[in-house]
Amino acid sequence: MGAEWDWGNDRGVLEWLTELISVKIGLAVSDSALRTSTRTSATRLLSKRAGYKEAYEKLGRHTLEEFGLDGTVKAGRGIIPGVHDRVGDLSLAVRASAFVHARLHRPRDIEREEKSFLLEGISPGAASIHIPITRVEPARARELISEAQRKHGAELRKAVSDTIEEMNFRVSRNLVIPSDERRWPDVIELAELFESESVTASCGRFFDQRFVNYLANNYEEIGSVNWRKFEALVAEYFHRAGYEVQLGAGRNDNGVDVRVWESGTGIDESPPTVIIQCKREKRKISKVVIKALAEDVRWEKAKKGMLVATVDWSPGAREVAKTRSFPLEEVNGDAVHRWLREMRSMGSGLWILG
Repeated sequence: MGAEWDWGNDRGVLEWLTELISVKIGLAVSDSALRTSTRTSATRLLSKRAGYKEAYEKLGRHTLEEFGLDGTVKAGRGIIPGVHDRVGDLSLAVRASAFVHARLHRPRDIEREEKSFLLEGISPGAASIHIPITRVEPARARELISEAQRKHGAELRKAVSDTIEEMNFRVSRNLVIPSDERRWPDVIELAELFESESVTASCGRFFDQRFVNYLANNYEEIGSVNWRKFEALVAEYFHRAGYEVQLGAGRNDNGVDVRVWESGTGIDESPPTVIIQCKREKRKISKVVIKALAEDVRWEKAKKGMLVATVDWSPGAREVAKTRSFPLEEVNGDAVHRWLREMRSMGSGLWILG
C-alpha cells in the first residue's frame, strides 16, 4: 500500500482528516487542498510497504501539524472508560491504569499511588478518573507488564497490557481531546484568511488564533494573505502585548494602518505612541515609503513609526532613515514569523483551549 496507494482519493481518509482538522483545529479546508496535502504527505512520509494503521497514524499527525497544531498532538485524558471497555472490569481497569500512571508519571509516589488505588478500594467516581496519556514504547511496555505479573499476578498483567494498548491507540490516532478542554466555538474557512477583509474574530480581537496557528506552520503563504487580514494580524500582536490598539479603516486610511498607545493611555486624549504601516510586498521597501511614513509620524505627533512588511527595506531606505534620523523601526518578514510563533505558543499551545 503506502505511496503506491492514492491516499488523496481515499474518501475514508479524507473524511477522517476533515473531522480531525475541524474538531482539533477549528478550520474548514477545501477538498482540493486536503487532497493535495494528503498526497504530498503520503509521498514524503509513507514507505511502499506501509500498512493502513501506520498510514493513518502518520497522515493524521502530519496533517494536524501542517494545518496548525504544532508538535505531538495532545492525546487527551480520561483513559479509564477505554480501559474498562477492554478489560471488562472497572475495578481492574482502575488498578491497571493507576499502576501504569505511577510508573510513567509519578515514580516517587509509586507506593502511595498503589495504596490509594489498589488497597483503599474504588470510589464511586472511578470511571471519571483522569490520568495523562502518553505513548509507551515497546521496551518500557514489556518492563511494566513483567512487573505487573511479578507483583500482582496474571490478571493485572493482562489489564496493564490492555491499558498500554489503549494509550498507544489514542496517541497514534490523535482521536482524543482532553475532557477538561473547551472546544472551538465555531469552525472557520481557511479560505477566509486569503479572501476576506473581515477583521472580526471568534478567538482573538482582530485576527483569529486558528489563522495564527496555520501561518506559524506555513509561513511561506504569508504573501498571499488578504491585505486587510495582514493589518489585523499586526493589530492583534500589539493587542495581546497589552497595548491600546486602533485598527485603521482599511481603505482611505491615509497610510496609517494601526495606531498603538501605551496601556492605560486614553486613545482620544493623546497622540499615539506608535503608528504602523503594513506592507505585503515582493520587492524591498523603497525610500519613498520610508519618507512618507516619517512625515506621518510628525503629523500624528507619535513617538515613532513602524513599517511591518513581509520583505526587508532597501539599502536606500535604510540609508535615508539613518542619515535623517527618522524615528522609524523596521519589522521584516523574519520578525513577523517570530511574532506568529510567539502568538502560537500563548496558553501552552491551542490558545482558546487554555
